[in-house]
Amino acid sequence: MLQCFQLEHPENEMVLCDRPKCEAIADYLEVELDGTEHRLCAYHTMSDKYASRLPTRAPDPSNPYRRIQII
Repeated sequence: MLQCFQLEHPENEMVLCDRPKCEAIADYLEVELDGTEHRLCAYHTMSDKYASRLPTRAPDPSNPYRRIQII
């Protein structure tokens, strides 16, 4: 069963959606049964709830992800 969370962004960074060619900010963290994480924007998520209604969770920092630095 897929678990959905509100993505907690690291300090001074905004995480981008994992989908190719999507440059939107990821609001959702989806975790599959095997522990695979997906950082997704509102357009690409499988969640049926708004991100603000989900529990917050930080992504695994050891998995590579696309991001932009906030100055």
